[in-house]
Amino acid sequence: MKLSTATIMLLATTAAAAKLKPGQKILLSEVPSLTLRSDQMTKNRRVPAVPQLKCVGGEGKGKYEIDVMRCKNVGSDYNDEYVSWACTADLPREFKLGSTDVICEGYDSADDEYVLKGSCGVEYRLILTDYGYEKFRYSGSVFKRLPSKGIDTETFLFWALFFGVVAWILYSAY
Repeated sequence: MKLSTATIMLLATTAAAAKLKPGQKILLSEVPSLTLRSDQMTKNRRVPAVPQLKCVGGEGKGKYEIDVMRCKNVGSDYNDEYVSWACTADLPREFKLGSTDVICEGYDSADDEYVLKGSCGVEYRLILTDYGYEKFRYSGSVFKRLPSKGIDTETFLFWALFFGVVAWILYSAY
């Protein structure tokens, strides 16, 4: 007997749902806090599992990996579906947390206010502090970040060469 793709997907979904223990469905607004770890994946039911912690940007991305992050439910913005979270992590003094987005798998659909227990993860941005900029000698855009303690040698040589070329072009033109 040949099974259709839809039948196979239905059987797979039913098998995955049968593995869940009772009480795996929870209202997100009733979750008081989350503890997320870099070495663990989210639980999943409808979508693939993802890392519990994922750095998605900031000048500190790739320079440090957060091991554990704790997020506390601080209430709802509009209604119970839009929970606000305050996330913290122990970080070296070179880094601070930028924005954090808690993302959970809706139990029956993406818009379900009930979520699968253990399915939440955090996407965060890791920002450099002033000490971090000094330590890593961040060389981003001049307009983005100017050195706070004088000019380093490389910067001085670049600008001296730049203005020397501009002066030579202007002198040659006249």
